[in-house]
Amino acid sequence: MSPHSMPALPQDDVTRLVRSTGTFLLRNSSEGTFDLHNVLQGIGAAYDCRVEAMVTMEGLSYVITYPDLHQRTGVLHAQPSLERLDLVSEFKDLEARITSRQLSAGEAVAAMEALETSTPPYTWWMRFVGVVLFAVGFSPSMQANWHEVAMTVVLGAVMAAVYLFGERTKMIRTMLPLLASGAVALVGFGLLHVEHAHGGPVLVMVPALFVMIPGDFLCAAAAEISVGQFTVGTIRLVQSTFVLMQLAGGVLLGAALSGAGVGSLLDSSTVNTLPWIVTCVAWIPFTVGMALTFCARVRDIGWLLLGVYLAWGVQLITTWSFGETAGTFAAATALTLLGVLVGSSPKRPPSLVIILGGVFVLTVGSMALRGITTLAGGHLLASFGDLATFVKVASALSFGLIVGTSIGVAILRSVRPDVVQAMAAER
Repeated sequence: MSPHSMPALPQDDVTRLVRSTGTFLLRNSSEGTFDLHNVLQGIGAAYDCRVEAMVTMEGLSYVITYPDLHQRTGVLHAQPSLERLDLVSEFKDLEARITSRQLSAGEAVAAMEALETSTPPYTWWMRFVGVVLFAVGFSPSMQANWHEVAMTVVLGAVMAAVYLFGERTKMIRTMLPLLASGAVALVGFGLLHVEHAHGGPVLVMVPALFVMIPGDFLCAAAAEISVGQFTVGTIRLVQSTFVLMQLAGGVLLGAALSGAGVGSLLDSSTVNTLPWIVTCVAWIPFTVGMALTFCARVRDIGWLLLGVYLAWGVQLITTWSFGETAGTFAAATALTLLGVLVGSSPKRPPSLVIILGGVFVLTVGSMALRGITTLAGGHLLASFGDLATFVKVASALSFGLIVGTSIGVAILRSVRPDVVQAMAAER
């Protein structure tokens, strides 16, 4: 038998499984790397192997110790992103089958390959509609008037076209935030004259830019640093800042090329004329748009919507009584508690899918973007307000995520001790 025809050894299959799983987890770690090491350990244990991993935001070094004490090491690299939530949900089901020893290592590798090569659940035009709905649904929470909504439809369509084109074109993916925000700004200033709009030009453009604002990255970075994952958190913070700078740069470029000038990048008074019920109902198209944009499974949309309304409702009620910072902290705590408790069930979607919509509702990236653009426009004092609010709310959101997880693990410890070890390591 030639070397090329020799069957793969079980150890080879385990190595391939660890590598494919590690790459998948890195690629889908936009909300943090908290559970990555634990998942790899659980998968290795299913085949009587010990897996240790050192994780950075976009890289992973691993050591696999097999039952005969033979070891293999390797390094993986993948760029974190948030593109297909259906894969995250399907992986949870696959992980459960692996850790319960229902699959051989070879079968698990084949299942991972099938998962990675699966067809997205939605066509390009459905995702185009999704980006527009995502922006339009968010716009009333920024400024509740029909003029804002109408302009967001146009600017959201521009963002959708550039965003989906950039996803398919590797040459421009690195600079996609700059190009997308530049296109939105050019249309906004040149066609819609957003420099004269109520609320100011950046406030009008934020809903369209929202799909690329790294609010979840910023929160994950702060949470990782808070729990001692300094390397991962710092790298993620730098990347998030770079994306924000690109978005701000595109807005500045659009303002300059259109003739409006960077001096126009100053917020003005907002006008809210829509009934409160419109803002309340708008979270439904927002959630549907998010599901289409990020390819969530149809059966998971209800959980996304629950997370959105829980975060929004808790934040609204608490803010009325105790202020914005307390509202964000309470909403983040409640949202994460929901994700931990519901996500612990094998029949429910993973916690990431449950809490993601709510994290977008509470996101702080738009405040940072407004502060940066206002500062670049020469309005030094005005920019401090947005940046100071960003720091306070980002901190409240990050600590809320940590506290909610801690409470959730404590509850599971008392009612479901069989899942405590996994949930404790997850966050």
